[in-house]
Amino acid sequence: MKQLISIFAFIYLSTFSFSQQVGQIGSDFDNCEGTPAYGLFDYSQTAMLYLATELEGIGISSGNSITAIEFQFNSWDDGYVLDNQTIKISHVTESSIPSPSSPDYSELTISNTTTVVDEFDFRGKSSIHWEQFDFDTPFVWDGVSNILITWENRDGSWSGGYGWLEGRSIANRCHIWIKDDNYPVASSSEDRDLPNIKLHTTFNPLPITLLEFKGELLNNENHVSVKLDWTTASEKDNNYFTVWRSLDGQDWEEIFNLVGAGNSNHEIKYQYIDQNINLQRASLKTIYYRLSQTDYDGTKEYFQIIPIELKSKKTHVVKRTNLMGQEILIGHKGLIIETWNNGYVSKSFN
Repeated sequence: MKQLISIFAFIYLSTFSFSQQVGQIGSDFDNCEGTPAYGLFDYSQTAMLYLATELEGIGISSGNSITAIEFQFNSWDDGYVLDNQTIKISHVTESSIPSPSSPDYSELTISNTTTVVDEFDFRGKSSIHWEQFDFDTPFVWDGVSNILITWENRDGSWSGGYGWLEGRSIANRCHIWIKDDNYPVASSSEDRDLPNIKLHTTFNPLPITLLEFKGELLNNENHVSVKLDWTTASEKDNNYFTVWRSLDGQDWEEIFNLVGAGNSNHEIKYQYIDQNINLQRASLKTIYYRLSQTDYDGTKEYFQIIPIELKSKKTHVVKRTNLMGQEILIGHKGLIIETWNNGYVSKSFN
């Protein structure tokens, strides 16, 4: 049932259609039994791990979007039905699956899990062929991580006529979990050969996507500072951020640099607290901040300017009240709440 081909390593095949590329990893014809779904059981799950070097070898770059996947099927009955199938892709640090004991991947450093094709139906064909699955949600590769591709079979029934995927004989790069009656959580796991795949990608790396940039005045009795928060949804070749400050919105001072994530396609939050504000210089009631981002090649991108309203210097009390909000006189016994001219509120007990 196997056809041997001398080429063991993955090969690179590519076709271009505008900004699209298709690259193939793996070309052997080893029987990856039980993949992608083991038709002998009601439920099954397959995990397939591909290395960053393999993705680079077929021309995929950091920030490229994987938009479809193809598997090489063999020996399925025509019209064999698998309902309720799901494909997911994740970034993973490890280069092998260290233990096949559980499909929750608790022993792996995993991130950015994306459901790329959700709850679809598969219909088998008897001939050996490549079957393409277009993604509902593209997966953006970070350029450094390995990827874990999982196929979840939640059909809930079984029958004869199922086949397999063709692939390469590599240990600890593909595992299956199989079970009747309910979805597998730990038992009945087995190591399998690694299936051949074709990945469809686009060449439009995502730029920095800034979700928000906001500031908050932190004002206490003797010191004024500003807390700045910003969040990115994606980053491409981001070397560092720069925080700028201005007292008039025109002349800018570079006050802080913060290292960026490089390449990322998940939400990241950043924060900086400006504690070096000279209120004597800031005679105006507003101070301004802006954010810039610098790529590894030195290219800069500037984001929006945000104003922060400053409170005046604390000099005198404008109102004294008790806990009920009633105004009181100096010398009042009990809790005293004092509101100062700059809005600062202090509490004391007499």
